[in-house]
Amino acid sequence: MKISFEKKIFLGFVINVLVVIASGLIFINRLDTGRDITRDPVFDWVELSLFILSIVLLIVVYIIIRTQLKAKTESQNLLNQNRLLLQSIIDNTSNPIFIKKINGEYLLVNKQFDSLFKNPTETIIGKTDHDLLPETIAEDYRNSDLEVVKQLKELKTEEVITQEDGKHTYIAVKFPLYDANNRIYAIGGILTDITARKKLEDSLLVSDKFFNMSAEMMVIASFDKFIKVNPATIEILGYSEDELLSQPFLNFVHPEDKVNTASEVVKLKSGMNSMQFKNRYICKDGAIKWLQWSTYSEITSGLLYAVASDITPLIEKEIELKAVDKFFNMSLDFMVIAQKDKFIKVNPATSTILGYTEEELTTVSFLKYIHPDDIEITNEEINKLENGATIIKFENRWIAKEGSIKWLVWNAAADIETGYLYAVARDMTSQIETQKSLLIAEKFFNMSYDMLAVGSGDYFIKINPAFTRTLGYEQSDMDHKTFLSFTHPEDIKAATEAIKSLQKGKSLINLRARARCKDGTYKWLDWTSTIDIETGKMFAVARDVTEMVKYEESLKVADNFFDMAFDILSISKEDQFIKINPSFTKTLGYEQKDLNNIKFTDLIHADDKVLVEEEFNKLLKGTLMINYKNRTLCKDGTYKWLDWHCNYDAKKGLIYSVARDISEEIRLENEEKVIINDLYENEEKLRLILENIGEGVIVANANKEIVMANYMANEIFGIEEDENIPLNITDHFDLFFPDGRTIFPSQNLPMEKALNGEVTNDIDVILSDSETHERRRVLISGRPLIDQENNVVAAVVTIKDISKYKHLEEELQEAETKYRKLIGFKKDEEKKE
Repeated sequence: MKISFEKKIFLGFVINVLVVIASGLIFINRLDTGRDITRDPVFDWVELSLFILSIVLLIVVYIIIRTQLKAKTESQNLLNQNRLLLQSIIDNTSNPIFIKKINGEYLLVNKQFDSLFKNPTETIIGKTDHDLLPETIAEDYRNSDLEVVKQLKELKTEEVITQEDGKHTYIAVKFPLYDANNRIYAIGGILTDITARKKLEDSLLVSDKFFNMSAEMMVIASFDKFIKVNPATIEILGYSEDELLSQPFLNFVHPEDKVNTASEVVKLKSGMNSMQFKNRYICKDGAIKWLQWSTYSEITSGLLYAVASDITPLIEKEIELKAVDKFFNMSLDFMVIAQKDKFIKVNPATSTILGYTEEELTTVSFLKYIHPDDIEITNEEINKLENGATIIKFENRWIAKEGSIKWLVWNAAADIETGYLYAVARDMTSQIETQKSLLIAEKFFNMSYDMLAVGSGDYFIKINPAFTRTLGYEQSDMDHKTFLSFTHPEDIKAATEAIKSLQKGKSLINLRARARCKDGTYKWLDWTSTIDIETGKMFAVARDVTEMVKYEESLKVADNFFDMAFDILSISKEDQFIKINPSFTKTLGYEQKDLNNIKFTDLIHADDKVLVEEEFNKLLKGTLMINYKNRTLCKDGTYKWLDWHCNYDAKKGLIYSVARDISEEIRLENEEKVIINDLYENEEKLRLILENIGEGVIVANANKEIVMANYMANEIFGIEEDENIPLNITDHFDLFFPDGRTIFPSQNLPMEKALNGEVTNDIDVILSDSETHERRRVLISGRPLIDQENNVVAAVVTIKDISKYKHLEEELQEAETKYRKLIGFKKDEEKKE
């Protein structure tokens, strides 16, 4: 049977009591004079045995107690380790955690809880919410604690806590804690910050307000029905919300646009977004309205988010303009409107025949495209037109974009009032020249940096060298290979739809898809293609945009880093901030909406504006990057020092800026300047004092090197360079006691004693220069310089030249003797009389 610790101690105590009682009885028996003395030896042995037994019991009890205490210490250490482990775990969680007694006193909190209330743990433990928080808030927290005690189960409450950056909303999960007897003794709590979620909910409410306030149509739809429409949709189309939501949206689409709309929905189902898609809707009153849609497809939820603008007036205007321009655009002859030597407007035939885009033809002088030999005669004809003449069948040569020469025959007239020239020309280039131009075109086909290909049916029938350079295929590799055999599996569906659309006569523009190279890799290509319906041949141009795609992806990553960066980041244009990152808001306090009507120059301190304007002028004139520091205005009216690095993108007109808050560095730098100025002033004062006192001063460091000497010391030694003055005076002078004959021992000089930590005052010696034989009577003193750790770091020796004083003293004594003799002589004469 195992005996407990308490029983072991009690048993040892009882036995020791019995031993003491037995020893006492024996002692009392010895006091009895009438006892039987013959029994004394027996009692002696018994008493000795009891004593030994008592000692043994005490040793046993000591061992038992020590063993139990050791076990208890180990248990306590283990308990402390577990407590530290628990504290470490809860300190490293992101949620504030606490444990309170039932009376509200805090038993345990983690670091996050400390930072929440801006109090260290030791000031929180043992206190209640009433000690830390305002009365009303503390009372609410106390009531929620009592509710946990009352219901004996976990409770969740929503609590608002004010922090430095504003109010934060927390979900507080409180739960009872039980002891070994299953009685509640404390309340535990875990707080979770849901501020971001609350803001998201608020932003959704704001978004919903914009949804309802928008003047444009906004809808949320599945792939066949509207799910939600805004009031503008109801107003534009005239149907009620129930009518719009109760049937497929294709029912409202004009019959001629249903196929296109259905095709657009198929694209959206594949995850592609739709931009500026136009179709017609039939309103409730029977009117037809043109709508331009921008739609975002969310595959995971199967929802479409779309915004539509009513472009009916624009379409009607376009139709009118098309009617006016129809003949202008349909003409196979050149038709141009010009002013002096520039085209104002050209028809498609002009661009087609010459090969230049309308922009190229209208942005520079058309004389640039005329053959050099015909420029002079062309200018003469233009002068005639400006003077009111009409030109008929004027011929000149034009240089087409591909390098060929075009012979054109012109009929032209001028509007004197507006200065516009109206001209029609016909291409009269011979068949031979046409054939030459075809050869040149073939050369350009082969020289093109872009991929060029001709297809028929589902196959490529001709490719250019750029096609081979990009994908690796030779012309011989193209036999019996369809377009889709080169296409990435994920892009086949979109490519198939594009080819079908192309075969129906619709041009393909900028279809982006991945093409498999001969080596098995894939490259991103942008395809633009058209078809000759009569011959069935497809003509395609492709450009390798693999690097561009990677760049776009890197831009997305860069945008994420833009928001995550610790430094202040901003993008500005024309003195306006157009984008800032969270660090900008955190440092200066401004939200993006605060900066809509604020120029970035408004944030610059008045004293810094000239500097910043000069730097920005450098940037706008071509400097790659500028760096400047200035004081920037915070939202709260204070200023912070920021270190700016700015770069200018001239093409986009954007200024990219990175800044770092250096307010603390500036403060420390200013403090350091003050300290340095004080030290400099003190040093100057010390130097002036040393140079103007009448004693020679020499300072030596702990390495026994002369580090400083004043003017008087230089004069005494006859040495101008401080470092050339000897540490030991006997190296330069012979030293004597004041009697001028007894040699003074060098070991008693103040310098050696001072470097050993001793103080020497006014040693009277004579310095004798062995070369000039000049003698000086001086008083030499020395003192050590001690640092904070009581170490000698330097020694200061002063040399006071008292030769003149001693000489004057001797003269005074001599004069005094003379006067005494003189006075004594007079007294003797008086006595004689």
